[in-house]
Amino acid sequence: MYRLEFMDQNAMRFQEAVGVLGSSAKAHKAFRRAINHTGGKAHTQVRRTLAKQMGLTQKRLRQLGALQTRRANYHALEYTITGSGKELSLKEFGAKQFKFGVRARPWGQTRRYPGAFIFAGNWRSGQPVAYGHVFKRRGGFSEKSGRNNAIEKMWGPSVPKELVRDASVKAFETTAKDLGPRIRHEMSRLTDGVIG
Repeated sequence: MYRLEFMDQNAMRFQEAVGVLGSSAKAHKAFRRAINHTGGKAHTQVRRTLAKQMGLTQKRLRQLGALQTRRANYHALEYTITGSGKELSLKEFGAKQFKFGVRARPWGQTRRYPGAFIFAGNWRSGQPVAYGHVFKRRGGFSEKSGRNNAIEKMWGPSVPKELVRDASVKAFETTAKDLGPRIRHEMSRLTDGVIG
């Protein structure tokens, strides 16, 4: 979970804003607007980066509804970006079956999964085992059929784990640096340019 918020290190800046603007209500308004503007930009950058990092399209990431935001309001000066859900099925990453097994693109990289399968029987059957999900044999022996029948669904990355790693963290931190200048901009707006 990311949190862009008014924290203790900004308390001095907030007190200065109260002094300059003449009231804590106006200072709160300036900070709230600045946090929501910067948070919105951060959300856009994180969403774009996260989709690429996971190997999804932005549209599919939005459809999954695994990325949520909560804007700053009159009670809390914070903007949060949270991720929810478990690992996504390998099916979500363009999985295709071949003679050797399955090829998919989780984490934005083409990977081969030898022995994995999507279709029942022959790899050319076109009959998915369960709605096109990718499976692998887990081992185990069935006395009844005399064959190995145990299968296990295969998974890719999850939104919560990827949200706090690598490029998505950098995207958030880079955009969050704009908060200070945006606070000054909002203070200027509230004073018709007197403060700038």
